[in-house]
Amino acid sequence: MKEMKMNGKVLTDRKFHKKNIPLWFCMGLVSVLVMAVPYMILGTDSIVTYHDQLDGEMIAYILQAKHLFSGDILPEFLGGASKTALTLPAPLSVLFFLPGNYFAAYVILQLMGSITGYVGMYLLAGRTGCHKMAAMAVGVMFAYLPFLPVYGLSQYGIPLLIWFILQMREGHFHKTGMLYALVYALNSSLVLVGFAVLGILFLYLIWNIIRKVGQKVRGAAITWAGMLIAYIASNFGLLVQLLTGSGEISHKQEYVLGADSFLGTLKTAYLEGGQHSVDYHIYILAAAVIILILGAAPAKNIEWVRRIGSLLGLNFLFALTAALWNAEPGIWLRSNLSLFGSFQLDRVLWVAPAFWYLLLACLWACIGGLRKEGKQKSYLAGLIMLTCVTGATGITILKESNLKPNVQKLVNGDYKAISYSDYYALGIMEQVEIWLEEATGFKQEEYRVVSLGIDPAAALYAGFYCLDGYSNHYSLAYKHEFRRIIAPELEKSSYLADYYDGWGNRCYILSAETPGYYTIQKGGFFFADLDLDTHSLKSMGGKYLFSAAYIQNAQESGLRLMREEPFETEGSYYRIFLYEVEN
Repeated sequence: MKEMKMNGKVLTDRKFHKKNIPLWFCMGLVSVLVMAVPYMILGTDSIVTYHDQLDGEMIAYILQAKHLFSGDILPEFLGGASKTALTLPAPLSVLFFLPGNYFAAYVILQLMGSITGYVGMYLLAGRTGCHKMAAMAVGVMFAYLPFLPVYGLSQYGIPLLIWFILQMREGHFHKTGMLYALVYALNSSLVLVGFAVLGILFLYLIWNIIRKVGQKVRGAAITWAGMLIAYIASNFGLLVQLLTGSGEISHKQEYVLGADSFLGTLKTAYLEGGQHSVDYHIYILAAAVIILILGAAPAKNIEWVRRIGSLLGLNFLFALTAALWNAEPGIWLRSNLSLFGSFQLDRVLWVAPAFWYLLLACLWACIGGLRKEGKQKSYLAGLIMLTCVTGATGITILKESNLKPNVQKLVNGDYKAISYSDYYALGIMEQVEIWLEEATGFKQEEYRVVSLGIDPAAALYAGFYCLDGYSNHYSLAYKHEFRRIIAPELEKSSYLADYYDGWGNRCYILSAETPGYYTIQKGGFFFADLDLDTHSLKSMGGKYLFSAAYIQNAQESGLRLMREEPFETEGSYYRIFLYEVEN
C-alpha cells in the first residue's frame, strides 16, 4: 500500500481515503438529495416528464403490480391484454408499486437512479486520478441528467457497473460486483439498453482473452453469464413470444419504417445523443478535441491521448450504429427482419452518457498531470477551460432537469406546466367512479370505457377497465378491431391514418379536430363534428366515453350525455364530460 505525507505524518491510502474522500463525496450526495425536496413539498402537484412515463411505463408498473401473482392477463388494459403488452422497463422496480402509493414509488425510482448514478460516476471518475472535487462535480452532473426514472438503473446504473467490472479485474469486490450486476440486470430494460451492455461486456471479455489476460476477467465472465440469465428470466414471456412466434401476432408487423438522413442522424447522435439519452456533452467534446489538437496531454504520457481518443471513438461508434440503423441500409435490413425490424438498435446511445462524463473526468486528470510536470501555463489554461466547460455543462443540466420547473412552481404557484396530478386527473376520476356507481350500481370491473382528449392512462390509473391504451406490443387483431371505432375520423385525416396504421402504439380514440393532441385542457374548445363508429365501440364492450370537451353532435354519433355538468375541480387541468354509448 502506498504511503503519503501530510503535515509531516505518513498516512496510508486507506487512512487518507477515510480522512478526505468522505467530505467531497458527502457534499455531492447532499447535492443529489436536494432534488427530492420539491417532490416532498409539492407531492402529486410536482411536474414530471409525462411522455413515455406517465402515459405508459407507470401504467405498466401499476397494472403488473396489481396482477403480479395472477395469470397472464391484464383485465383493465385493452379489453384484457396479455401481460407482454405492458413489459416492465425495470422488472425489479415493480416491488415499489405493491403498496399502492404510486407517486411515492416514482420518487423512489428517481432517487434510486440518481444516487446510484452519482455513486457510480464518482467512483469511476476517481479511478482516472482526477481531483476528488472534480469527481464529485462529474458525479453530480451525471445524477442530474434528465433520464426517465421509470427505466430504473438502465442508464443511471451503468457507471457503477463499469466500476465493479474494473475492480473485479483487479481482484476486488467479486461477490459484491456480481450481486450488483444481477440487480442491474433485473432493474433495467433488456430491449432498450441491456442488449448493448451485454454486447459491450462480451467484446471486453473477448478483447482480454485475445490479449491473454483472460484469467483476470474470470469474475467478469461469470458476471456476464449471470446477467444474461437474469435478463432472460425477467423477460421470459416476451422472449418466448418473439422467438417462437407463439401467441398473438403483434401489431408491430404493420410498422412502417422510414429512413432518416444518415449524416443528419450521425451528427445529432454524436453531438447531442438519442431519444431519452440527451446528455449535453457538447462542451465536453469540444474540450477533448482542443486538448488533443493542442497536445495538452502530458508529452511523456501517451496513455492520456489513448484514453481520450478511445472514449471519443467509442461514442462515435455508438452514434454511427444509430445512424446506420435508421438510414437507408438499416431500413432495408430491418424491412427483411419481420417483427425484429422494430428492434431499436439505436438505443445503444443510452450507454454513451456514462462514457461522455467519464471523458470529462479523464480531462480533469489529464490537466492535473500538467501541473505535476511543472507546466504551469498549460495547466492554468487547461484549468480555466475545464472550469468553464464543467460550469456551462452543469448549468445546462440544471436548466433541463426536473428540478427547475418544480423550483419555479414552488416560487410561483401559478406556474403553468402540467403536473402529475393534472395528467392523471386526480380528484376528478374518483368523482366519475363514485357518480357512476351511485347512478347505475355498476362497479368498475362491470363496464368498459374509452377516453377522448384525456390520455387513457388517467382512467387506467384510477382503476377503470379500458379498451384503449399505450402499448408497444399488443395484438394485431385488436388493433384492427379497434380501428373500426375511429375509422370515420381516420378518413378525415391522412396524418392520423398514417399515424395509427403505420405505428399504432397509441390505441386511442383519435379525432381529426385535434390531431396529435391527447390531452385537452379545459376551456372553450368543443368537438363540433365527432364521427365515431359507436356500434363497433359497443360491440367491443364499450359502455362509457370520457371526453375532455363537450361533443356538440353527440346524439347523432350515438352518444348520450349522462350529466350536464362536467366533472372537475377548481384547479384541475381537465373537465370530464361523461357519455354513454347507446348504439
